Amino acid sequence: PFKVKVQAQYDIDPTIGKETVKDGLLSGIAGTILVMIFMAVYYMRSGLVANISLIVTALLMLGAIAAFGVTLTLPGIAGIILTIGMAVDANVLIYERIREEIAEGKTVLNAIDIGFDKAFAAIFDSNITTLFVALILLWQGTGAIKGFAMTLAIGIFTTLFTAVFLTRLLFDLMTRFTTVKSLKMLQVIKPGTNINFFKYAKPVMLFFALLIVATFVTLGIRGRDALGIDFTGGTQIELDYQKLVPAEQIEKVLSHAGYQVKVNYKTPGSMASDKKKLEIILRDKHGAVSETAETVGQDKMTTVSNLLNKSFPEAKYTPDRQSTLGSLIGETFTKSAILSLALAILGMLIYMTIRFEFSYSIAANLGTLNDVIVSMGIFLMCGGELTLNVVAAGLTLLGYSINDTIVNFDRIRENRKLIKGMSYREIVNLSINQTLARTILTSVTVALVLIMQLCFGGAAIRDFVFVMLIGVVVGTISTIFVSVIIIAYWHKNDKGIPEDSAKPEPKKA
Repeated sequence: PFKVKVQAQYDIDPTIGKETVKDGLLSGIAGTILVMIFMAVYYMRSGLVANISLIVTALLMLGAIAAFGVTLTLPGIAGIILTIGMAVDANVLIYERIREEIAEGKTVLNAIDIGFDKAFAAIFDSNITTLFVALILLWQGTGAIKGFAMTLAIGIFTTLFTAVFLTRLLFDLMTRFTTVKSLKMLQVIKPGTNINFFKYAKPVMLFFALLIVATFVTLGIRGRDALGIDFTGGTQIELDYQKLVPAEQIEKVLSHAGYQVKVNYKTPGSMASDKKKLEIILRDKHGAVSETAETVGQDKMTTVSNLLNKSFPEAKYTPDRQSTLGSLIGETFTKSAILSLALAILGMLIYMTIRFEFSYSIAANLGTLNDVIVSMGIFLMCGGELTLNVVAAGLTLLGYSINDTIVNFDRIRENRKLIKGMSYREIVNLSINQTLARTILTSVTVALVLIMQLCFGGAAIRDFVFVMLIGVVVGTISTIFVSVIIIAYWHKNDKGIPEDSAKPEPKKA
């Protein structure tokens, strides 16, 4: 019931500048190469097979993204990073299984067959669970969340293809045309390692509980200051200039002055010959920008232009227009994001109940929520703000964290059928020790990519990478000490599985 009158039309330059894109791309490639070197050194011949699969996964993803016309946003790139992590994860899982079979005296050919067969269930379950997240986010999500969901869904199918089919094919070709008497691999966890994880479980869970409380206390204290421009909106300033200065440099100067900013250049669409304008969207951090005798009585536009002229005198900035913007992420988007996350968790809950048990499903989701909340909480405690990049990191952790947990659950389920005369707690502890090498190695490979991007990827993706790096560390610890331990306490009085191995199993009538 209202009419829209167009007052101005602009072509907006990318908000992530060319230099940042270049840095992000180079750091991502460098991180991937680092992972490939690690796989080749640690798994030797098998590592080379994994590297071929990793390259094919990346090529298939890029081809599918181009074919389906997926818009590549920062959250979309997050989906690609998660895919690389899952692809390496699947190969590590297969190789650790093959190692176990060789250690038990199997021939190399038999060990390869059995290793692939035993690893398939965990790979399938973890990827399908993540697919539920992707499909629900694709259905209910909007904008950047949909971009993340699309790349994640594509990545799941490419990972399953390369890990299950291509890697197996390469092993078949290797064993058919070359003589393979052994598969040498390095070993980070010695055989027969028996760490009592229950001894440290309660202190670790108490520590996580304190971090969760601290997260909500931090949110309560900081209030609106914990939200970035994406959620709060801010002041839009347009400046004319004589010389173009890279947006990244302008953003750096204003950030040091205490502003949270988004900087880009825009050109009037109706008159292509017109000069570009510098657009700055800013929200000053509470108490960070202090007024001086020079700035008292000035509006933000004048203050910012004066500040930039001091830093870049050759640009000769002159104020043009100032206006107030609402939040870039509106109420509808926020509600859609919350609903899609809730449905994604519900989907995982149902699937894991069908594949495992209800208790396993509850424990896995509690562990995943712990990872997301604690990771974002630590980021906020370090002075960070909730932005779209941080939301993308949370979504990525939601998919990544569940993978580790499912691998442990799959081993517990397998050991319950094979091992008799052990208590449930002993079975759980044994399973954690058996999968410990895989848990550590997959975290190390993903961390290698993230560290390279944190150091050399540029400021635009730093928040995302920082939250992800925290999440990988937190997720590794919670996989061992939260989800799996909850299962042990839940089932400690199951019939037929004594709480203490010293107690005999009840005789059947």
